[in-house]
Amino acid sequence: MAAALASQAEQSAPAKELGFSYRQGVNWSKYIAFRPQYPVSFFERIYSHHSKRNEKPWSVAHDVGAGAGIVSSTLAASFDKVIVSDPNDGYVTLARKLLVEEASLPESKFVFLQEPAENSSVASGTVDLVTACECIHWTAVDAAVREFGRELRAGGTLAVTYYTRPLIEAGERAQVAWKGILNAVAERARGGVYENVYPLINTAFDHLGFPKEEWEDVTRVYINADGNTDGFVVDSRLGESKVKEWEEQIWISHDEDWCNLHGIEWFKAYMATWVPLIPESEIQGLWDEMELELGGNPVKTRTPIVMIFATKKA
Repeated sequence: MAAALASQAEQSAPAKELGFSYRQGVNWSKYIAFRPQYPVSFFERIYSHHSKRNEKPWSVAHDVGAGAGIVSSTLAASFDKVIVSDPNDGYVTLARKLLVEEASLPESKFVFLQEPAENSSVASGTVDLVTACECIHWTAVDAAVREFGRELRAGGTLAVTYYTRPLIEAGERAQVAWKGILNAVAERARGGVYENVYPLINTAFDHLGFPKEEWEDVTRVYINADGNTDGFVVDSRLGESKVKEWEEQIWISHDEDWCNLHGIEWFKAYMATWVPLIPESEIQGLWDEMELELGGNPVKTRTPIVMIFATKKA
């Protein structure tokens, strides 16, 4: 049913689309089916940071850049109210269908807003937790972070997360083919908003800064990164690191929650969820090489993810 609802929304995609949008090739049915599922440990890390200094922190959460409401659905189990926002036409409508009509969650639990992260209608100092999962790189990041801080009450939590393309445990030729496929997408992603996106994602969001006068307890957790951010690098567009000496960096290796076994057809479907979309036929040689090297067998994937937590200063 979720796939059917996503397809229905795509067929009537309207005009106003920003960042990760239908006209770039976004297909929510494929996204829901083939992107990584957020494991329990993902939310446990968010809630652990959020619980550090708050006695009653579970009133209002704001899921920014919510898309189809994937993160919102889990937040609803822990918060009294969840604000679901996205700037793209059709996305919060789809989220409402999936959360309320399909998942049968009470509509009174949610507020659905079509608006950008950088300019929200949410009242100042009214939100306990802001989540920006797999989305902040599509924004004007400094303006978005300021707006998150305005919405949060003193002591509230910001959680910004991003997972990149999976690393594969395979032979050298398969590795080269996979890298070539990723490079082809990066080469297509030139100009416009992409020139802001790639310097951020290539650094595992180290290019994202948090002014000390506004934020404290900034913690950057790098999962499956093996002590460096190389696994996030797709091309040479690298932003300057804005990690400060007072921030905490935590490195977690070999987290099986972000590992899986996949075959060649999954990789093809998975890459169809990233933008800009490159038709399989345009890089058929690379896909053929990878398929040949895998020999019909599944390969272990390990997805690097960064989770950044920050607390709003009083």
